[in-house]
Amino acid sequence: MKTIIFFDVDNTLYNNTLGMVPIQTVKLLKELSEKEDVILGLATGRGLKKLEIIQDLLYLFTYKVLINGSVIYKNDEMVFEQPILNEDINEVLEITKGNDFNVGMVGIHDEAVNYWDERVSYGMKALRGIFPKVDEEFHLKNKVYQLWLFADHEDKLYDIAKKMPKFQIYPWHKGGADFIYPFMNKAYGIKKAIEHEKDFRLICVGDGANDIQMIEMADIGIAMDNTRFIELKEKADHIAPHIKEDQLYDFFKLIGLI
Repeated sequence: MKTIIFFDVDNTLYNNTLGMVPIQTVKLLKELSEKEDVILGLATGRGLKKLEIIQDLLYLFTYKVLINGSVIYKNDEMVFEQPILNEDINEVLEITKGNDFNVGMVGIHDEAVNYWDERVSYGMKALRGIFPKVDEEFHLKNKVYQLWLFADHEDKLYDIAKKMPKFQIYPWHKGGADFIYPFMNKAYGIKKAIEHEKDFRLICVGDGANDIQMIEMADIGIAMDNTRFIELKEKADHIAPHIKEDQLYDFFKLIGLI
């Protein structure tokens, strides 16, 4: 039986605070990739270009489930995409207009925000390597697969989400969140990516709110101890050490996964 392992990127594989992939994580990925019965995948909110932060390791991954499941690559070929309709983006821009929200639009190679201020600057500090342009009409010239919203406080994001039932909210820091169609998530993308695979066990590793469904779906779900989402830990079968401890290889050894 094969083992398919999907990893989140930010603060799971990549330490956003230090701007690097921990040494033990690199060792783990390379050793796993050399096993004939193991297939590696990424499941991330990032688009393709924004995976440059782990550029040297990308060749290890067969599957890339990007932008929270809305774009899927097998090796270097796009095999699935689900962009957001322009009419739905226009509706979000209208609802948030004049209400102290910034709206970001995520394409496969680029991102934009409708306007820039300190809320966006703060949010981008949490996502190293992402520098969106300012372009309110980005969606008229590019396919958009996910929206960001930025506010002064997280409760404002949840309040505005109630006015936008077409979208599901996935907060990623206390003033920013991903907004995507409710049926679209990493679990959905993983299912699409591996629908032709047979006789396997699925392992998923992550730290974010957008990892909850894939952790719950997996045969073995692993939450990083650095997560701030209690539900993720509750759904997980195992809790991996905090990313700052750089012990992911030892952890996989301890629970018999390598």
